[in-house]
Amino acid sequence: MKLLFAAILLLFSPYVRGQNVNKQHIDEWLIKCDSAYTASKIWGYAFNNVVYEAKDSVRLDNDLKSLANNNLLSIDPFWNEELLPTTENPGKLLVLIVTKGKQSVKDKEGILKTALSKYAKPELSQKPVDSASTEPVLLINGKPISPTDCYAELSKLTIDSITDIYYSKHPVPKEYYSQNAKNGIIAVWIK
Repeated sequence: MKLLFAAILLLFSPYVRGQNVNKQHIDEWLIKCDSAYTASKIWGYAFNNVVYEAKDSVRLDNDLKSLANNNLLSIDPFWNEELLPTTENPGKLLVLIVTKGKQSVKDKEGILKTALSKYAKPELSQKPVDSASTEPVLLINGKPISPTDCYAELSKLTIDSITDIYYSKHPVPKEYYSQNAKNGIIAVWIK
């Protein structure tokens, strides 16, 4: 188990050291999220209001140089059918790369409301997480929150205390985020 963790840490060591993000790291992340996300399925990437075709990797990498890992809010894949029901590229992915610090108060309020709706209110008895749970993983300032504490921790937050909040219904790597990784992720950064 320790060797597996060390191998994963080495694979993502650029993230750990806070180096810049690049297309290769994004593609590796996506494949760890879901085996259906293969490089051949990606038709494009969207970053800073620019769409890059998959073949534009040099241009994308050059533009990503300005993005240090600690400013990355999300890497979120969308099947074309999710974005446009009448798409001409069915079965292809568009990957959205979003940076921190660009959310309006209204956006934060909406995402916080959605996030709260994803968790059950705590009951008097604390039950272990059910493997059939539909609750996403919750991170606050990068720290995983126990599934039994998610609703309570989110309820304590105020919009003024939130610098960024992100919700994705898409899976994230189970080896990093536990069994609920299949349900997506909610990540919150607070002051």
